[in-house]
Amino acid sequence: MPRVSVVMPTYNRAHFIAETVQSVLGQTFADFELIVVDDGSTDNTKEVIGSLKDPRIRYIYQENRGVSAARNTGIRTASGEYIAFQDSDDIWLPQNLELKVRRLDARPDIALVCSDAYIFNSHTGVTLGRRWHDKPFHYCIDPEKAARQPLKELLSRGCFITPQATMVRRLVFDDVGYFDESLRTQEDWDMFVRIVRHFPIETIDVPLVSIRQHDVSLSASWDRMYFGATVVLNKALKSYSLSNTELNLVKSRLARLHLSYGKSLVANGRIDLGREKLLAAIKIKPWLIRPYFYLAASLLGNAGIFRLKSWKKRLKQVHV
Repeated sequence: MPRVSVVMPTYNRAHFIAETVQSVLGQTFADFELIVVDDGSTDNTKEVIGSLKDPRIRYIYQENRGVSAARNTGIRTASGEYIAFQDSDDIWLPQNLELKVRRLDARPDIALVCSDAYIFNSHTGVTLGRRWHDKPFHYCIDPEKAARQPLKELLSRGCFITPQATMVRRLVFDDVGYFDESLRTQEDWDMFVRIVRHFPIETIDVPLVSIRQHDVSLSASWDRMYFGATVVLNKALKSYSLSNTELNLVKSRLARLHLSYGKSLVANGRIDLGREKLLAAIKIKPWLIRPYFYLAASLLGNAGIFRLKSWKKRLKQVHV
C-alpha cells in the first residue's frame, strides 16, 4: 500500500497533463500512487495518460461533474495514508512530496501541510512571483502566523491554502466530509475552512509548486468567484459556531466582496446589479465609505462611471 495518494482531477488538459504527470513521477519521494480522475474530457487525455508507462498511475474516467466531484472520486479511491492534490496543468518541484511527508510524520497532531507556490505565465513560462509574498496574487501572509491562526487568515484574507500545494491526512475527510459538489469555484476555500475549524495545520514557507496562470475572461471569472465566495462566507455565518471576532471577520470580508463586485459591475455598465451589490455591502457595514461613492457614480450615468477611476485614486488613503 502506498504511503501517499496523489489525486489529479483533469478536464481537457491533454496538452499540459504529460508535463504535470512527469513532475509527479520525478519526485524524490517515490512511495505513492497517482490517481488521474478524468472528468469527462473530450480530447485525447486518455491516450496521453496511457502512453505514460508507470505502474503507479491509475486512470479513472467519469462523466463531467466538476472538479469537486473529481477530487471526491480520487479521495474515495485512495489507499494512501496521506493525500496530495495536483491540478493537471501545474508543476511540482522535485522535493514536494518528500518535505510534506516528513512534516506530517513529525507532527501527528496536524491535519495538513501546505507550502508556498510560484506563479508562472502559461504562454511565456516566466515566473511572475510567489503566491504568499507578492502582492499581485492577493494572499500576502506571514506563514508562521497563518499556521497559528489559520481560521482567522482564511476568513479575513481568503484561501491562502491551495490544493496543489497541500498534503492532507486521509482520515481527516472522514471527519469533515468531502468537497462540496454544488460549488464550481471556491470549493477549496470551503474545504480548508472546515478542516482548520477542527485541526491544526503547518505551513512550509518554500515554493514547492509552480502554478500556471492562464488568460481568462475577467468578467466570467468575477461572476464565478463571487458566487462561490458568497456561498462559503454565508455558510460560515449560518452554520459555524464562530467567536465575535470571527463573525466580524466574515462580515467584513463579505461586505468587501459585495463592494468589489458591485464596483466592477457598475464600471462595466451592469448598473442595476451593481447597485444591488453595493447596497448589500452597506447593509452589512453601513459605515463603509466607498459603496456610497460608487452608488453616486452609478446614478450619474456614463459620466459617473468614467469618474470611477479618478475617485479610486482619491480614495486610496481611505480605509475600508
